[in-house]
Order: sequence, then C-alpha cells, then structure tokens
Amino acid sequence: MTWFRAIAASLLITIGASTMGCGYLLFPERRGQQGGYIAGGTLVMDCLWLLAGIVPGVVFLIVDFTSGGMYVSGRLAMNHTDGTLAVRLADAKQAKTLELRIVDAKQHVLADKTAFIGPDVHDQAVLLSAGAQPQTEKLYLQIFDADHVAKPALLPIELM
Repeated sequence: MTWFRAIAASLLITIGASTMGCGYLLFPERRGQQGGYIAGGTLVMDCLWLLAGIVPGVVFLIVDFTSGGMYVSGRLAMNHTDGTLAVRLADAKQAKTLELRIVDAKQHVLADKTAFIGPDVHDQAVLLSAGAQPQTEKLYLQIFDADHVAKPALLPIELM
C-alpha cells in the first residue's frame, strides 16, 4: 500500500509541476507565433524536463516550438531588398489613432502610415514600405499616439 501511495504522490506532483514547464500553458498570448527570439526561461524549463525523462522533455519542447509558446515577440525585421516592414498591432481597450513611421538615424521619414486600433479592431497588421535600403543604414520604427503629446516610441529595425 505504501508503494501505491508513493507512485500516486509522484504522479500527482509530476502532473502538477508539468504546468510550470510549458510555455503553451504559461504564456497563452504567445500561441500562434511562427518565429522570433527564443524565450530562454521557457527553453530552460522545458530542457529540465529531460532530467525527469526523455519523453516529458521532448513533449514539452515539441509543444512549445510548434504552438509558438517558445518565441518572444518584440523583434522588428525588415527585408533590405524591397524595404517592407510588417508591424502587427496589439489589441487596445480604447480607440486610438497611431502614426507609424520608418525613420533613419537623422530622423528623416522614409515611410509612414496611420492605423486605428480599438476594441473592435483585432489582429491588425500594418505594412510599411521604405524602398530598398543599404544594410549599413540604421533604421527605426517611430510610433506616435495621436491622442497624447508624449514622446514617440523609437524601436530599432533589424535589416535582413
């Protein structure tokens, strides 16, 4: 009877702890991402499951990589041959108007577009085209919130 309790307790602990090692369950907002930076914490947690056994570790790795739970968003990359940049906008609780611009290091505007976000707009993507750019040129994405006079966000763009 004590073996049965030990096996049942270890099974319960394993199932309970499995939710702590899976990006699919911990970060549902990441589901559906196709790439980006790999989340180091999620990768380490999944790899630690390899110590418990090959099967749980491999299952967690497969689930996180295929579902997108392994990837962190926030990287901006532009194709340098045609200069297009796709920006996926997050959903907003309040309606807002955003001005998106691609600028160079001297703040010259290469491309701009206005986007509207709000509770009725979901999964919106904005496509900006700045034309072919040399790979040595440092480019940034500027985001102006038209409703506020705050300093615009300035995010570096990686040329690929």
